[in-house]
Amino acid sequence: MTIACIQIPRFAVEVERQRRNDIASRLILIGEGTVFDCSLGADASGVRRGMRMSEAIGLCGHAVVLPSDVPHYERWSGEVLDLLGELSPVVEGVALGVAYLSLRGLPVEPEVFAEELIASCHRRFGFMAAAGIASGKFTARVAASIARPGGTKVVPSGDEWGFLAPLSIDNLPAAEAMRWRLRLLGLETMGDIAHLPLGAFQSQFGLEGKRCWELAQGIDSDPLVPRVREETVVRRLQMPAPAISLEAIMMGGERLVHAAYADKERGSRWVRKAVMRAALDGGGCWELPVAFREALSNPGDAWSAIKGAILRRPPERPVEELEIELIGLSAESGKQAAMFDGKEKLWRQVHEAVRQLETQREKPSLGKVIALDPRSRIPERRSALADLGSDV
Repeated sequence: MTIACIQIPRFAVEVERQRRNDIASRLILIGEGTVFDCSLGADASGVRRGMRMSEAIGLCGHAVVLPSDVPHYERWSGEVLDLLGELSPVVEGVALGVAYLSLRGLPVEPEVFAEELIASCHRRFGFMAAAGIASGKFTARVAASIARPGGTKVVPSGDEWGFLAPLSIDNLPAAEAMRWRLRLLGLETMGDIAHLPLGAFQSQFGLEGKRCWELAQGIDSDPLVPRVREETVVRRLQMPAPAISLEAIMMGGERLVHAAYADKERGSRWVRKAVMRAALDGGGCWELPVAFREALSNPGDAWSAIKGAILRRPPERPVEELEIELIGLSAESGKQAAMFDGKEKLWRQVHEAVRQLETQREKPSLGKVIALDPRSRIPERRSALADLGSDV
């Protein structure tokens, strides 16, 4: 399968430049405590991601220092993925400004398709992306990382090893400790690793070493994981002037919640979670997720829960813009079923409860015990815990 990787270098910096015209030609450092991202000029001065901010400022004394606004960057990244989804049936987002796309079944040459991707990103957002095309995700991403902005690097199938061999081991997904050991052994390039026998290399570096050896050979069978886009409703409110008082923020928030619930995209569906955001005066973003105990269809009930959360953790600076996002739209109310309701309805309510918990946790919160070998003398073989949400 042919895969394209689109990469927008220094994504956070580019997003900040879109937001503030006065920093278009300035050196930029983003982060608090450590460097989250930096402009090309700052990089040329020796600044690196993860570096202490005090050290970075010492290298770039005239740079503009901005707080990192990850929720804002993630929203922009989501909009980029939406655009890519219009051009390819399978899109996988892997990091801010980085995505894989499948070229299978597309009636255009890979180079032409990549050019259209780059042009579309520039037209829609003003970003200058780079593209890499190869038969595997790893090689495509490395190709995109070395392509110039606005350009495309194509690695023909079968040429992966020759392309990767002279490149640094820094491209491999290896821990710092492993990279240190590799350099201690004089292994600086992926070709140095690829020339070694797998057995000996794996005995030294374990499963991580096996994976890196395969990638250095151009062996990469990782499939694309299609992006699952959850339906949401988003409404924004620009404040006439930066809102200082909590009362003004509350008035704007209540107005937004009622407007979002009245949005035709929501229809009559219930809502499991809301996220209130604010663009703060002087830069930065405030974000407050509120997971409802049960799915709500009434904006008054939703605002009551959101209002309490805001009172507990209000924005720390004046607010320039408010935003509300309704997440987890469902036709089910999520309320507990009566004892004598039919079994089918009861299972629907259990399934809804599981989905409700999953909006609050990254991993499933509930499971069920399945009997394996009840008579086994080894306790671990008698039963197992299975994911409840997948089978209800």
